[in-house]
Amino acid sequence: DDSATIVCSTCGLLLGDGLLSTNAISVSLLFFSKEEIPNYLSPKYEEALFKKYERATKVDKKISLLVIADTHGTLNEEHFYEYLKNKDYDICILVGDHTSRDIEIILNYIDKDKLYGLKGNHDFEYLKNYNICDINGKIIEINGVKILGMEGSFKYKPVDFPSFTQEESITFFENKEKVDILVSHDKTFDYTKIKDPAHQGLIGITNYIFKNNIPIHIHGHIHEPYKKELINGTIEYSVFGYELIELNKNNSE
Repeated sequence: DDSATIVCSTCGLLLGDGLLSTNAISVSLLFFSKEEIPNYLSPKYEEALFKKYERATKVDKKISLLVIADTHGTLNEEHFYEYLKNKDYDICILVGDHTSRDIEIILNYIDKDKLYGLKGNHDFEYLKNYNICDINGKIIEINGVKILGMEGSFKYKPVDFPSFTQEESITFFENKEKVDILVSHDKTFDYTKIKDPAHQGLIGITNYIFKNNIPIHIHGHIHEPYKKELINGTIEYSVFGYELIELNKNNSE
C-alpha cells in the first residue's frame, strides 16, 4: 500500500511504512549548524536554503539533451520515430521506469554512443542487460557541461527496488562536486506530499541543488511534464515520455 504512513517519533514527519525514519534536526544541521533550524515541512526550508546559498548559477555552454522517462512499456514506436525526425541532440538520457520493449524500440533509433541511463523505482537490470552506461552517482561531461545522475526514488515501501530513505538521499550527495545539470529519477522534496510517500521526493536532492547553486535539474517519476523555476533560480524540468531539452548560454532554450 503506497499510501501507508506513520509518524516519526523524532521529528513528527509522516512517512511510508516503518523503515523510513528521518531526524529533522540532523538533516537541518548539515546546513544550519549553530543557526536557527528551519522547519523543512514548510516553504521556509527552501527559503532558508536560498538565504544561505543565494542564487543558482547559469549554464554558459550549449547542449541538447533527449530525455526519456517513465515509458512503462507504452512507448509508441511510430510516434517516437516521427518525433525524432530532423532533431539533433548531443546526448540521450533514460531517466528510468522502462521495459525491455521500450528499450528495444529506443535502440532502433538512438545511437548507443550517445545513450546513458538511470534506474527508476520500477527497474532492476535493464542498463546491465542492454549494456547502457549507468550514470548513477557518476559525473559525465558533454560539450563541457557536467551532468550528475541519481537513480531511484524515495523508499515508500519495504521491498527491494532502487530507492533511498531521506537520510540515504543526503548521504548520496556527500562529496559530490557541483555540476551544471542534475538528472535524477525522483524530484526535490515536496512537503505537501508527506501523506503521499511515493511522490514526496528527496530532501537530499533539494539540499544538493541549493547548496551547490545547480543551474538545471531534470527528473521523471511523477508522470507530470512541466518546466518551472525554483526560488533560487534553478530551472527544473519534469519529463514524462520524451522531451528534447536544448540549452543555450545562460540556461535559455
